[in-house]
Amino acid sequence: MVRKSLLVIVLLAVASPLAAQQEEWVWSAKRPDAQPPFGVTEGRMLEAGQVQLTYRFTQFNSKGVWYQGDSLTTTETLDFYAVAPLSLENMTHEVGIAYAASEDLTVAARIGYSQRRREQITAGGLFYVTDANNIGDLEVTGLYNAYRQGPYRAHIQLGALIPTGTSDVQAETPFSTPASEALPYDMRPGAGTFAVEPGLTAEAQNEVGSVGAQVRATIRFGTNSLDYALGNRYDTNVWAAYKINDFFSVSARAHFMKWNGIEGADPALDPSRDPGNEAYFLSGNRLDIPVGFNLSMPEGTRFAGHRLAVEFIFPAHQSYDGPQLGSDWGISAGWQGIF
Repeated sequence: MVRKSLLVIVLLAVASPLAAQQEEWVWSAKRPDAQPPFGVTEGRMLEAGQVQLTYRFTQFNSKGVWYQGDSLTTTETLDFYAVAPLSLENMTHEVGIAYAASEDLTVAARIGYSQRRREQITAGGLFYVTDANNIGDLEVTGLYNAYRQGPYRAHIQLGALIPTGTSDVQAETPFSTPASEALPYDMRPGAGTFAVEPGLTAEAQNEVGSVGAQVRATIRFGTNSLDYALGNRYDTNVWAAYKINDFFSVSARAHFMKWNGIEGADPALDPSRDPGNEAYFLSGNRLDIPVGFNLSMPEGTRFAGHRLAVEFIFPAHQSYDGPQLGSDWGISAGWQGIF
């Protein structure tokens, strides 16, 4: 409770200087706070002819099994399942490119490579680890200008997820040795199905800093070759960024996400083995408070157009409709260059 209160105070402290908006202010894309926090994707449009390259490293760690809003002990989990997951480390290396075909249209594409490490223990007390390194799905998005006036701007977006990632991930376990077997859904970076991602982003700026909001959805179609489909997902981001000087800004945001359970099921997974195999009950919602730092090189400097950024992700709330690994902490960091 104390940590949640502190995170809310941080968000309000960053946002408070931005409350007084001035109509005569004109948006400037050259400031370090003009770019959304690094964990917000497709959050800005480029100027006509510009190309943006991005490398983003994200690590998100989960720890312990949670049900609804409470954590379960390992003993409680093993009362219902043969295996209790202890932790999950998910690291993703993502590369992206964006191009502004005109002042009103920016197109972007990104893809990631996932490295996942899961620790678990059996009812018999056997501790074991599974690892999986796989490519994720390709995302292609178009951003279209919806409003650009004075200190305000907004754009709509429509993206498509193309199933380039791996949805059938296998590894050796104590139950399969010396062969391999299918791993739980949380070890799979690919959905195996197509999806569309509609969204809307709006921002405002004054002489002190910037505020913004983004809503987006991931709506999936059909089932994959393993007879299941991941549930739809809905994300809402609200952020505030404070301009310290021409090079540096700080930010805080609230990220609320909600996802539905899996439709169908992989027949290779035994739901009674591991809570990560319970397809239908893998739904829930979570609220994170990422706090970020942004270094952006302005025009006239040697590395103009380059940006280094980092966000530290603090979970503030989580609630799951079935037993799932609970969120622990995360970080998102990387580089962007506009040419």
